[in-house]
Amino acid sequence: MAAVGTRQLSLVGYLTWLIIGIPSVLWEIRHHTFFTPRAGVWAVCFVLFIVAFAINTRTETHWRYLVFIEAIFALACVWTQPLGGMQPVLLVIVAGQLSAFSWRGALMFDLALMAALYAAVYRLDEALLIVISYFAFTLFAMITVRTAHDEAEARKSLAEAHAELKVAAELLQISSRTDERLRIARDLHDLLGHHLTALSLNLEVASHLTTGDARDHIEKSKSITKLLLSDVRDVVSAMRHDEAVDLGAAIESISAAVTTPQLHVEVDGDLAVTNSAVAQTALRALQEIVTNAVRHSGARNLWVRVTRKDGALVIDAKDDGTGRDHVLFGNGLRGMRERVEAVRGSLEVITARGKGFEVRVMLPA
Repeated sequence: MAAVGTRQLSLVGYLTWLIIGIPSVLWEIRHHTFFTPRAGVWAVCFVLFIVAFAINTRTETHWRYLVFIEAIFALACVWTQPLGGMQPVLLVIVAGQLSAFSWRGALMFDLALMAALYAAVYRLDEALLIVISYFAFTLFAMITVRTAHDEAEARKSLAEAHAELKVAAELLQISSRTDERLRIARDLHDLLGHHLTALSLNLEVASHLTTGDARDHIEKSKSITKLLLSDVRDVVSAMRHDEAVDLGAAIESISAAVTTPQLHVEVDGDLAVTNSAVAQTALRALQEIVTNAVRHSGARNLWVRVTRKDGALVIDAKDDGTGRDHVLFGNGLRGMRERVEAVRGSLEVITARGKGFEVRVMLPA
């Protein structure tokens, strides 16, 4: 169940447990057996089952062991109250948590549950019919939850790919514009610059070979040529500088590509960055933040704030996901840290279980 990561399925599990528990307690009271040792064992196992379920829906670390423990408590409930009628439904809740197993492993687990169920109810007249019915129920629960899990994973992959595509498009535009500006700058320098230099030299020679009004006109032409050459050099120098990148528009395009978690973006009015390396690093950092939130956090919301502060570009991101006890720098976070440090920036990651994931990136603006 933790692998599925859907709160709705967890709530269904709690509701089902209550629906089983209330009639079971009433059954014990009606038969005057509520305070017997057997009923006490049932009550303890019934409560421990939901405790194990609650833990399992909030952690991904030891889910295999917890599912086994839940199965044991569920079977104990069936064994101690075989005539209650609804105890085997607990096995349906267990089957719904097998989506992280392989198909073969989940089916073998389910068959083992059915064998244990038959051992608990074999003395009933319709034991085989009960087992067959609950095998159908557990199989349906297992397939339904697995399908929901696969669809959720597909949506995550699609959102991740969409965000990567948006960032790649923005980076390609930055790179294309930069390359085009450099090409034009080189062409201006190599063609116009050289021809104007040659023209200036020819006019210099002509000025020494002429006199009178002609010489005056040549001198004026020399001045105009030098002015044009100076203008060309200024244009070439300006075009060799990086073009300002509108980070605000790029961030908005990324946020529009992701629906889960919901992105809440706050951007300073003027976020034009003239250093293309810093702009690309910022976009890559945002992509990694969004990807982590989509893939790993289980969050409903992701808040991103991009500001200028003390001469630096600051990216603050926080989600309301499950968080972790410790920060684990996988390939994504490690790559983001390396890119940030390459432009002399800094990266800070804060997380705690139940308190989401928070990232702060500071880049020289």
